[in-house]
Amino acid sequence: MLNISNFTTSQFIQKKMSNQIREITESTERLSSGKRVNRASDDPGSIGPISRLNSQVLSLSKAITNGAEGKILAQTADSGLNSINNLLSGIRELAVQGGSSTLTTADRNTLQVEIDAYLAEIDAITKLVKFNTTKLLDGSTDKVSFLIGENKDDNFSISLARSDSTALGLSGSTGVKEFTSGRVTGYNYSSNLAASDIKINGQNALAATLTSDLTSGNNTAAALVTAINANSNSHGATATGFNKLISAAKSSLSMSDTFTINSNVVSVQSSLENLVTEINLVAGGVTATLNSDNTITLSNTTGNDIVIGGNAPADAGFTANTYLGYIKLENVDGTFVKIEAMTKANGYASNSGNIDDLARFGFNEVDSSTVIRSDLVSTNALTASHDIKINDVTIGASDSASAAAKAIAINAVSSSTNVSASGDNLVTLDLNFSEASTASSNISINGNAINFSTVTNEADTITAINNASIGDIIASANSSGEVQLASASGADIVIAHAGTPGVFIDGHIDATGATIAVGSSVTFKGQILLTHTAGDVIKISGDDVGELGFQAQASSSAQIPGSIISVSTVSNATSALNTIDTAIDTVSNTRAKFGASENAIDHRLSYLLNAKNNSTTRLSKIEDADFALESARLTKAQIMSRAASSMLAQANAGGEVFLRLID
Repeated sequence: MLNISNFTTSQFIQKKMSNQIREITESTERLSSGKRVNRASDDPGSIGPISRLNSQVLSLSKAITNGAEGKILAQTADSGLNSINNLLSGIRELAVQGGSSTLTTADRNTLQVEIDAYLAEIDAITKLVKFNTTKLLDGSTDKVSFLIGENKDDNFSISLARSDSTALGLSGSTGVKEFTSGRVTGYNYSSNLAASDIKINGQNALAATLTSDLTSGNNTAAALVTAINANSNSHGATATGFNKLISAAKSSLSMSDTFTINSNVVSVQSSLENLVTEINLVAGGVTATLNSDNTITLSNTTGNDIVIGGNAPADAGFTANTYLGYIKLENVDGTFVKIEAMTKANGYASNSGNIDDLARFGFNEVDSSTVIRSDLVSTNALTASHDIKINDVTIGASDSASAAAKAIAINAVSSSTNVSASGDNLVTLDLNFSEASTASSNISINGNAINFSTVTNEADTITAINNASIGDIIASANSSGEVQLASASGADIVIAHAGTPGVFIDGHIDATGATIAVGSSVTFKGQILLTHTAGDVIKISGDDVGELGFQAQASSSAQIPGSIISVSTVSNATSALNTIDTAIDTVSNTRAKFGASENAIDHRLSYLLNAKNNSTTRLSKIEDADFALESARLTKAQIMSRAASSMLAQANAGGEVFLRLID
């Protein structure tokens, strides 16, 4: 009897074959992928560590990329600074050359043009050097950060420093304790300006009364600078002249004829670039710079006039005119400059000076660069059409023409300007007590009739005015015992005479110290006091700043163009060496910081590479297939599979023989 079931044997063999096929498939997958664990079912316990290690390796790889980018950024910045350093070396060489007394004025002008060109190139480099879209040297970004590590706290910061000519102390000024004027005015100062009329730091601005007619070709900022510096030993300030003129923008140049700059003929040119080159070649003492908005800046560092004339200056964007210069004041000891008129309102014994004298020098009254007092405001209210800016923010309309209303308009934008405004109005009365009895009802202040018939002295007058309760107008006695009216808000003070002019109040002295004759009605305008809330310099600009009683002026850093490196004299050239050396040291220190950042990043990258390698090794031990083992398993499975196939064939063949036998 046959005891072996061929069917059962066949089933057993097929099961074994199935197992061998699965092993072949798994081994083939592991060998082809190189991984022992290709899915969670391959090793559930290893999935967590594998996932964590994979994430760590990927994060470390990206951190290494970030570090490489940080290193490239530092190298890019250093390369730009190296170029700047080379330019500084060139400037120093020119300054040394300027220390020779044998040079002519033309030689010095040529050297100055070359120096200014180098400075312009320094400024161009600071705008060009960038990483992706981040500018590295223009001061627009304080620092950049890279995540060089796998954790949120692994930031690496690289500090960026503004490195243009102004920041290096070579152009303009970085100090907030310097103050600049608006344009000086052409005025006959001969016998009209005493030495004491303008005060700087409480001392006479001038050493002596100006006896020359400065309108006769000598009314330049440079001439006024000389006059101010003649008394520097007394007031402790030094004055520097400069000038600047910006053309209209020209999308393309189309010159039909020549024009002149300071009588120097500028020939017809085909492009703005060529025009700038031509001006720098022919217009001695004036430096031309092409701006990004296709305007051209003409400047000098002397304060001499810039005279535009000739046939067709408009073709180049200029208007024929004589443009007077500006004055910069700076205290030798580094403190804030104070400049004011000699008036009783400012605490002096007489009103020999007035704010108009300051205005001719282009100055407002300043207690410091951060506190500025205006001249009397205009009789016009501010409107939306007025061009008035404080710290480059436009001032809106005012409800009236008073200083009080205009101060409110300024304060409406103080959050943007960091400048607060307050009004002030001060009027001194010239009284004739012998006529007081006739002034019973014919004199009014801001529409309020005041009975002066019984007053006999200043004290009685003060009482009579204050009893009338005229807004915020208060009467008091000044240091000289004179009666003065004051509005703390800057409200207008209107004194009207209904009867005979000159009765009791014979005259009025306004806040500037000017004497005003008595009339039927006189309106006294107030002044505005501006204060920078952060202690910085106040910039006043726009064509209509006169409506506020101000001269357009700013910090020297905002207004002085071009170089403060001058080779106009041997003394200036040799003095410039210290400034240039300081700039070179500044650039070197900045380069050293970038170099230190590169080295620090290298150390960080070395650590990250080791960490990545370690994590990769750990991951490999857990996840990677053992090729030798898997190859052996595959070979074994293949042999066993072939054997099973043979056995299955034999089992199947045995059944067929049995069937034939019983057939």
